[in-house]
Amino acid sequence: MEKILQKIPALLASKISIFIYLFLFFYLVIFAFITKIVPAIHTLSPDNNVQLILGNYTNVLSALGASIAAGNGVVVRSRMDKMQRRHEDMHQELTDRIAELHVKLEHLEALRVAENVEPKKETTKAIAKELEKDR
Repeated sequence: MEKILQKIPALLASKISIFIYLFLFFYLVIFAFITKIVPAIHTLSPDNNVQLILGNYTNVLSALGASIAAGNGVVVRSRMDKMQRRHEDMHQELTDRIAELHVKLEHLEALRVAENVEPKKETTKAIAKELEKDR
């Protein structure tokens, strides 16, 4: 039953359904109005029973389409809210990881500076010893 209900929106939006709706609109509204104006084609006018039956058919399908659209709107909205929450969670996780990465980079930079300073001190000490020997 669920599969059938899920196929209804696609069927109502299909080209065949749209053609039927346009045909009914043209036949029940436009053509009926033209037959009232042009007396020569008055006999082709849809009679009251046909207008009542097809008009009700059109109204029922319109109401069904509107309820499906409203239901789909609710579903889409809830999915968008869920996606927004996931996006915010992922953004927070990414921000946290970037902060961790900055801390690690600062630590590595401090280690690099410390390693570069020590060899310079040793080099300076070696140069100072050589200068003392030369005196």
